[in-house]
Amino acid sequence: MDERSECCRYEPSLEDLLADEVMEPVLRSAGLELQELREMMMETARRIEDRAQRSDAEEMPEHDN
Repeated sequence: MDERSECCRYEPSLEDLLADEVMEPVLRSAGLELQELREMMMETARRIEDRAQRSDAEEMPEHDN
């Protein structure tokens, strides 16, 4: 059996990951604060969603009236 599935019973959320005590020093060493990373990830997710919606709209067939 996969050992990873035994130790991790759920997929952590962004908030879970950001709350991890290791994240703050790692982010600080990269020159980021938690809020900056959160905002950057939310903006990236928004852009990905916008791109997916535009792609879906382009693939939809036009209806004749």
